[in-house]
Amino acid sequence: MALSFPNAEGPGRTDSRDKHHAEQIRCGVHSSFESLFRTYYPRLCRFALRLTGSRMTAEEAVQEVFVRIWKNRASWNPTGSVRAYLYAAVKNQALTSRKQGPAVEVDEQELEKVLSELPGPEEELHHKEMQAAVEEAIELLPPRCRLVFLMHRVEGLTYEEIAEILAISLKTVETQMGRALKILRRLLAHHLPSPKA
Repeated sequence: MALSFPNAEGPGRTDSRDKHHAEQIRCGVHSSFESLFRTYYPRLCRFALRLTGSRMTAEEAVQEVFVRIWKNRASWNPTGSVRAYLYAAVKNQALTSRKQGPAVEVDEQELEKVLSELPGPEEELHHKEMQAAVEEAIELLPPRCRLVFLMHRVEGLTYEEIAEILAISLKTVETQMGRALKILRRLLAHHLPSPKA
């Protein structure tokens, strides 16, 4: 059974659309702001949740970033990709919020499912077992590996965007992703079909 992750829109189309929204937001076009908000709010909340461990803190961090964008819209001009800017801003806000508030345990029920495909009725039990094994294996990854893996495979960010957001080198992103995949292959080996000879 192949693992599947939500398809992220290609970076080229996303960048073009996001840059258009940024230009419109600078001009005060509220519908472009709403569109950008609707597009990124759920993803950014998931990302912030991984950093803070609290759904409320995560949502507040994302909302604060968008409030600042709207308040400063006339001068808001992100360099590079808008998506990378949003993730970096949310990361900074979430880490600041986490430092200001008490440490909170991550409620596993608040974390969204990693796999999005629903199995057919005959595969439901196997799929649930596999999904649980994948989620458990991902949670066993070292924190930096887990974050890089989820940002790439679930959030659809490019290696370059991850490097920019986390302020690490591209080589570090590649190394962490390779390490994550190697660990996951080892942890999930008994759940995956044997390669055909």
